[in-house]
Amino acid sequence: MSRRTAMLCTSSGLIATAFGVTVDRRGDPGPVRTATQDEVAAAPPAAAPPAAAAPVPGRQAWMPDATRKPLSVNFTPGGLREMRGLVLHVQEGENSLHTHFSDPAVRSSAHFWVSQFGEIEQYVSAHDRAWAQGTGNLSWLSVETSGFASRPLTAQQVDSVARIYAWGMAQHGWPLEPASTPLGRGLGIHRMGGRDWGGHSCPGPLRSAQAGEILSTVRTRYPRWGA
Repeated sequence: MSRRTAMLCTSSGLIATAFGVTVDRRGDPGPVRTATQDEVAAAPPAAAPPAAAAPVPGRQAWMPDATRKPLSVNFTPGGLREMRGLVLHVQEGENSLHTHFSDPAVRSSAHFWVSQFGEIEQYVSAHDRAWAQGTGNLSWLSVETSGFASRPLTAQQVDSVARIYAWGMAQHGWPLEPASTPLGRGLGIHRMGGRDWGGHSCPGPLRSAQAGEILSTVRTRYPRWGA
């Protein structure tokens, strides 16, 4: 990261950070409370959410087109319960996040990072749980995009996120569709998780509106991967 103050999109909100220092300590949800039998009996019946596949060991865990920079901290090995799709984040800053996410005090991470020029770095295996979006960490992969919510994704970023998504479709069965809730499947945005995912507007209206463009790019430029 640069030495100037930046912001990071995390599960607890946009947290101001300086070089090598951060205060977010809630990137991973930790143990999930299980309802009692009485609570289950009293609850009204709910519609079943769309089925999501669990991570399959034989599938690729590392995207071949990404620069592989595995973290040694700030993730949960084998911690994914299922694989619902990819969540789009905005970095609110610039430059690679590998050094930042390698700090044990940070307690946050993402699977992928995409620069404004379209460079892709992968920090966490697709079989492991990154700490990016609270309770959503259990079911979703995550991608941080360099830049700011006040600016749209560059054309290179749209193309690179589309490449990540097409790879996920081919390797992990993501559907070619947008997701609007944590129980959906497809390409989602951080803010769709509400309070459980931090309760803020990441990645902002401009980048959120580009989800359709990303999926269209998958369809038109990478049909071999995303078919």
